[in-house]
Amino acid sequence: MMHEVRSIPPAPRRIRLRPLLAHRWPLLTIGGAMCVLGTLVAWLMFLQIGGKFSDTARLDRGPCESVTGTVQQVGEPFQDGGRTWRNVRYEFHWHTGGHDLHLTGDSFVAGEAPGVGGSVEVDVLRREANINRIRGGVLLMDRAYLHPQSWFLGVVTPGALLLLGWLAGAFQLRHVLVHGDVSVGYVTAVEPVPLVLPQMLRVDYRFRDHRAIARRGRHWVRVHGELGARLLAQDPLVGVEPLPVLHDRQQPNQSRVLLPQDFLPESTRSKDALSENGVT
Repeated sequence: MMHEVRSIPPAPRRIRLRPLLAHRWPLLTIGGAMCVLGTLVAWLMFLQIGGKFSDTARLDRGPCESVTGTVQQVGEPFQDGGRTWRNVRYEFHWHTGGHDLHLTGDSFVAGEAPGVGGSVEVDVLRREANINRIRGGVLLMDRAYLHPQSWFLGVVTPGALLLLGWLAGAFQLRHVLVHGDVSVGYVTAVEPVPLVLPQMLRVDYRFRDHRAIARRGRHWVRVHGELGARLLAQDPLVGVEPLPVLHDRQQPNQSRVLLPQDFLPESTRSKDALSENGVT
């Protein structure tokens, strides 16, 4: 209705926070999840550096004792660094403190590996017999995903870029809503956005900017919001009712269809108004 166009407050306006958070929300959701999960996994990878990798260094330093072990299982061969590797699981007996212990271990062996039941030479750390490996083998194959920097570069950095894209769009939308010029817009098409939750509508509209130049715009609207309900309730046989459109004076293609309810009432301009009620 035309009275809604006239009900838009004059600039500068105080707007509610919800339109900014809802703007390009897939970027916010995906980018935030990537940053949080990527940082968490990178922290876990940082903590595990002191595990198997340090065990390899401790075996290299010694002192170690060599014992004979029996192969229990041989894994499928795989290629890494131009060599063929197999994961070999074995068992051996270790005598310490008057006790005979039955221990197991596994390590990666390059080239030909003995079959199940065959004998292998096992280097055992004297102070901690649970740290052991087949002579000439390695405890852990180094992989890029085992290092924290790989998760920062591969997950956290793209997530941060998505968040920056959302933040730039949110500031741009804020400028349009707070300082934009008001025009009369007419919706030309309303289509549901598939495979998106919460349900969204893709709204196409036309309007004239402050220079009376015809413009077109498009953005998403929540189905369960007040504007979405208005758009779904329109009767195409009756015609499309005019709706308020705000556009940037410098870049008129930056525009937004909205309702007066998206702005805070003038009474909230008082000094006693809570800052969390809106965005200034």
